[in-house]
Amino acid sequence: MVSLDGRTVYGDRADHAAVPASVQKLIVGASALDALGPTYRYHTVLAARDAVADDGSLMGGLWLIGSGDPSLQSSDLRNGVGVLARSGLHRLKGSVSVDATSLDGPELNPHWDPDDDGQDYAAPISAISVDEDTVEVQETIDGSEQTFWTPMHDVASYVAGLLTRMLHQRGIATSGRPEVAAAPLDTVVLWDHRSAPLDVLESHMLFVSDNHYAEQLLRTLGGEVSGTASDAGGIAAERHFLERHGIPTPHLALFDGSGLSGDNRIAAITLARLLSAQEPSLYLLLPLGGREGTLEDYGFTSALGRVRAKSGHITGVSSLAGYVTTLHHGRVAFAFLINGSPGDADTAIVQAVDRLAMF
Repeated sequence: MVSLDGRTVYGDRADHAAVPASVQKLIVGASALDALGPTYRYHTVLAARDAVADDGSLMGGLWLIGSGDPSLQSSDLRNGVGVLARSGLHRLKGSVSVDATSLDGPELNPHWDPDDDGQDYAAPISAISVDEDTVEVQETIDGSEQTFWTPMHDVASYVAGLLTRMLHQRGIATSGRPEVAAAPLDTVVLWDHRSAPLDVLESHMLFVSDNHYAEQLLRTLGGEVSGTASDAGGIAAERHFLERHGIPTPHLALFDGSGLSGDNRIAAITLARLLSAQEPSLYLLLPLGGREGTLEDYGFTSALGRVRAKSGHITGVSSLAGYVTTLHHGRVAFAFLINGSPGDADTAIVQAVDRLAMF
C-alpha cells in the first residue's frame, strides 16, 4: 500500500518479483499515455498512386496501410469501400495490397504458452489488425448453434483477401491477386480512418482486460518512442518510463504487453508506485470494483464504490492493483500479487481491500 506521494504505508515482500498476469497492462497503459498523450489516434489509410479518374477507374493498385490500430473493425473497412464507391470508383486497374510494415515482430509472442494457441485471447499481432485479428466461427454443439472467435493466420494476407471481396461486393472490379506489399511513398490518400483517442482505447483495454489491445499498443509505443516497433522496442520504452519517474523495478522481467506470458516478473512495489505516480491519468480508466468490467462480480463490501483496479489471472496467478479511497486517509494505491496459492486467492484479496478501505 502506497500513499499518493509515493510513501510506502505497508509492504509484505513488496520487492519480490512475481508473475503479474494482466495487472501488467498498467505498465503499457501508463507508458503510452505518458509518451503519446491521451488524444493520440491511430490512422488506417486506403491509398493509390492517383485519384479516381473521371471514367471511374483507378490506375495501378490500391493499398491498405495499417498503423497498428487494435480497434479497427471489418465494418470500418466496409465504410472505406463505401467512400470509394461513392467517389465513382468501379474498376481497379491493379490489385489490392496490404502494407503491414508499421509494426515489427512475429504474429505470436514466443513467450506465450503453446496451450494458448488458437484461443481468441491470444490473437496475433499485426500492423493491420481487423476484428482483433479473429474470425467468427459458427459451430453446432449438443444441437444448438454457438458462436466462437478463432485467431487469424497470416493476418495481412487474410485482410487483403477480405478487402478484395468487399470491393467486389460493391461492384468494384480488381485486377490481379491480393498481396502484401509496402506502399510507395508517393501515394494519394483516398480514405483515412481515425481510431478513438488513446484514453478511450486504454479504458476498453483495462475494463475488459483486452490482451490484443495491450500487445498492439506495446509495439506502437516502441515505434513512437525508440523507433523500433517491436516487443523489444516497446519494453525498452516502458523501462525508460519507469526509470524516468523514479519507480523501483526490483527483478523486473517483461516479455509482452498483456501479461499473458508466465515468464513476466514484476514486484508489487513497482505497480503500487506506478499507480501512485500516475493517479490522475490512470484512475478513471479503471473499472469500479464490484460494478464494472472484469471486477463486476468481485464481492466487495466496505470497499464497494471506493475501489478502482485492474485484475489479473493466468494459471496459478491472482492479482489486483489499483486505488481505494479509505475512510480516514484518502486515496491510496495498492498491489496484490499472489502466485501458487492453494486457497482462494481472489477472496483473500477482496477481503484485504475491504479492510484497507476502513483505514
